[in-house]
Amino acid sequence: MKSEDNNFTNANLDDAIEALSKNLYLESPDLWIEFQDKMGDKVFDEMVLFFAAKYNSFSIIAHAVENNLINLDSPSRNKSYSTVRDHIISVAKKNKHTRVCEYLTDPNSLISDSSDNTSAENTIEEEVNQTDVFIPKFTCPTCNTNVFESGYIVSTNSIYKFSKNEKTSKKISQETLDPVVCCNCNSTIKGITPEKLENLCHVHSCSKCGLDLKTIGIIDKLKMEYDKGSDKFIKKSASYHCSNCDNKISDYQKEYFNL
Repeated sequence: MKSEDNNFTNANLDDAIEALSKNLYLESPDLWIEFQDKMGDKVFDEMVLFFAAKYNSFSIIAHAVENNLINLDSPSRNKSYSTVRDHIISVAKKNKHTRVCEYLTDPNSLISDSSDNTSAENTIEEEVNQTDVFIPKFTCPTCNTNVFESGYIVSTNSIYKFSKNEKTSKKISQETLDPVVCCNCNSTIKGITPEKLENLCHVHSCSKCGLDLKTIGIIDKLKMEYDKGSDKFIKKSASYHCSNCDNKISDYQKEYFNL
């Protein structure tokens, strides 16, 4: 499977990895650490491709496929899918990333290598607008606009060190700062962080398998303890899990679904 021109430069790939790394940092610091470790070892496995498909990182997927870094037809770790290919295509379809779907579905499709291709983005945007999808909402208290539509600004602190091997400064860590600024009125929004806004985007989805919890359902696990006084088992605690992969949902999702 070869994309048109087969011209993925190291710079393009590095930019794609950095962008995906930022998204994973906001989603889960633990995922971010695991992703950083995999990139350090140049591992492009099913987990990496899952998040690349989720966040529309076409360059990462194409790099892994065209350099034979992963066998897409090997069994998926997600039991709902026969192969890795089926799993990644499903993630791309769920997130309306048409270009990734076409690339993985049709080995003969010739798709431009630029991950920022404007026409591709416009096509995806039009398809999303025509589909009944969940659109998160957070209203700026100053101008009353939905920041997910008007846009919002976040800042990061990055630490660089000089690399003797590469003879240049290399980024060794990055931290996203809490202040969020509304693009519409340029005011700082109090009481909200980038992490909370990111959680709003994915509140419907399982953080592990990526499936829509409203579609596949949530399992209620009840822990019972024996009470000697009443000679009965009584409810001690409850936890809620994705019905597909048994991943425990977050406290934020519990609040959102009123569980």
